[in-house]
Parts: sequence; C-alpha cells; structure tokens
Amino acid sequence: MGEDVNWMNLFFSGSRPDILKASELEGQKFRSFRAEDNSWELGTKADKSRVSNANTIQVFWLRIRGHRKYIAKVFPCYSEQDAKIQLHRIGAPLTPDLINDAMNEFDRFYREARAYSHIDLYCSARERIYFPQFHGVITDIPKSRFTSGYYHERAIVVEAIKPDLRSRRVLSELVNNQSESFLTILRTLSERFFTTPGVITLSPFEQQWYHSLLKDRLRRLDALHRIGLTHGDIHDFHFRLPNDIYDTVLYDFSESYTFSMKQPFRVCGGRLRPLSMISEGERERVFLHILNRASSRDLRSHLIHFNRQASIIDFGSEHTSSVDNALWQSLDEETQMLELIMLKVPYRPDGFSMPTLNSIFPFLEAICPNSDLCWHIRRGGSLCQYESVWAVFGEDKTQPQSITFSSMRQKRHFDGRIYDLVAH
Repeated sequence: MGEDVNWMNLFFSGSRPDILKASELEGQKFRSFRAEDNSWELGTKADKSRVSNANTIQVFWLRIRGHRKYIAKVFPCYSEQDAKIQLHRIGAPLTPDLINDAMNEFDRFYREARAYSHIDLYCSARERIYFPQFHGVITDIPKSRFTSGYYHERAIVVEAIKPDLRSRRVLSELVNNQSESFLTILRTLSERFFTTPGVITLSPFEQQWYHSLLKDRLRRLDALHRIGLTHGDIHDFHFRLPNDIYDTVLYDFSESYTFSMKQPFRVCGGRLRPLSMISEGERERVFLHILNRASSRDLRSHLIHFNRQASIIDFGSEHTSSVDNALWQSLDEETQMLELIMLKVPYRPDGFSMPTLNSIFPFLEAICPNSDLCWHIRRGGSLCQYESVWAVFGEDKTQPQSITFSSMRQKRHFDGRIYDLVAH
C-alpha cells in the first residue's frame, strides 16, 4: 500500500485531481460491444498504410449489412511468454503475480480499452468529442466474422472516423473555462510560435491557421492529462487520418498510460515520472509537429491543389498566384461583403461561441463557390468580423425545441439537429 501511495504522490506531484477520487475501473472489465444487427462482419482494412502480419494490430471496417458502420481495431494475443520476456527486459522477477501484472500493463488491448473507458468515465461530455466514440470491446470474435487479414479474437470498436465533414469536430474559440495553468502554458507556447523564424515569414492567414491548429491540439491533450491519462505516442498522424490535411480526433491509445493506484513497471515506455513531466513532453511534440508543418507550408500546398481540382481550366501558375494573393490580402474591404453563413455540424461543439479557425475551415471549404475558389480563405481570415449564433434541438422530433445562444433574441424552430449560424 505504501508503494502505491508513493506512486500516486509522484505521478500527481502530491495533488490528485478530485475527479479521480471516485472508484476506479475494476481490473479488465470493459463495456462489451453490442451490434444493432448480428449480421456484422469485419471487412477490408480501414488503415491500409499499416504493414500487417500475425503479430501487429489490424484496423478493419466493421460492416453491418454491407455498410461501414464502425472501426474495429483487432489486437494480437499477448501471452504469458510475452509478459515473461518483458519482465526479463526490465529486470523484474518472474513471479506469478508479476507475470499477471505485466500482462495487464503491457498488453496493448488492455491499454487502449482502459484509455477509452477512462475517457467515458471521467472526461466531461463537451470534451469527449475530442476523441473517437467508444462502442465497446469484443473478446471472442469467431473466425467466420473475418473476410480478410489475420484472425485474432479481440477487438476494440470505435466510431467510423472518415476524412469528411461527418467526422469533423467544431471547437470553441473561447478558452475561459480552461485552468489558469493551462492558459499560462498556452500563452507561453503561443509566444514561442509567433517568434519562430519559420512562422514570422508566413502569410497572416497561415499564421492564424497553424496557431489555431496548435491550440486545438493542445486542448485535446489537456483534456487527457487532467484525468490522469497520457497518450504515449504523439504523432501528427494521430490527430488526422492518412492523406487528410484537416484534424478529426486524437486517436490510437495503444501506447497510453491510464492512472491506477497500483504502481506500474513503466510509464509511456520509460521510467516512472510525474504526469507534469510527461505532459510537457507530449505538448512539446505537438508544438514541433506544428512548426514542421508550418515550415513546409502544407496548408498552402493543399489550398493550391484544392483550387486546381475545383477549377474547370487548369492553369497551374494562376492557381498558385490566386491562393498567394488570398493568403496575403488585406481584408479591410471584405467587411462590407460578408454574407450570412449557415452551417449544420454533426457533433455538438465543446462550447457555444465563435468556432476556432482550424475546426470550422473544412466546413467553409466545403461550401466554397466554384466562381470564387479563394472565398473560404478570405472568410476564414474574417472570422473576427462575424458573430456566432447556435441553435440546438432536442431528441424528440415530434416536439421541436430550440435553445438559443449568443445574439439570437427570438427562439425559432429549424428542421435540423445542430446548426451553427454565423452572421455578420
């Protein structure tokens, strides 16, 4: 018991969050996946960039009646022999209790299931949108459910994240509900960002967009760290899907550490250390990822490609110059040309205020008129000139209800689930 208390004090630096003082998850008890139709099967690979063999994690579409309904992450078996090898590496004795502890700690299936269960238990409802929706685990998949890949019995099922608007999350620009310590961190990293040589030379719009991307990612991380959870494998591609320029959710928790009173062997692949130290390292990795992307100007490359793809006539140099002009353009004259923009978004935002540039920009791009292929760039740069109004509707569609926010003075009824009304 003394060892466990010492571990808690070390990890939380003597101040365990009140939110974690409730009962912990019991051992390996996780919510089971319950399909709405028993005809489900594991289809083709959802992540074709992964090199597969019998010992790697595989990611499949979980299909119901032919439709790609969920993502199933299939894990290979982690045996007692695997646990013994790991204990030998770290110089621990091979006792039955320690072998059992090692299987529980180093099995990536348990790591990921614990992380998603912990998020569901402790993360606030408004912040759960930062991560994929967790639908449960399967521990006895029959071989007949597989149509490809290597057969294993265990899987974690999450929402089917795709590189389109249906998977995008909208985040609020206001961060007043964040802790003072996080706001201080945000200010410090923002100052570093804007004084970095590679950022100073960017256009005003690119500076705004990359800074917004940085803040949104840091908020996702902070939501984890506040509940005693570390991601353990921070990469740029764990915030966005392959070949997608825009973020969706922070995913892949197979290397994560979820706090437990029981002292672990290792934390995030290293020695036991405070959460504050691990958090700082994960934030720094996010910061460096954004700087690398800003230096490569991948947003500009994407905008030029978008312009070229949407154009009827392909004049490469013309698309480049039109994008560059929009990125550097003064928007003073645009204030007299702003339209009412009405957007329907699939997920409730984390706050009812003006959306962040990073999170709303894919929606603006989706409605960009073919007659003005840089419209979304100018409107994104003019967000500060807009005012946001949100309307949210209840579940009972027979009795329409609306909740009004911001400057909407009169309640109205709309035929949608969630609308983001942005009006000048």
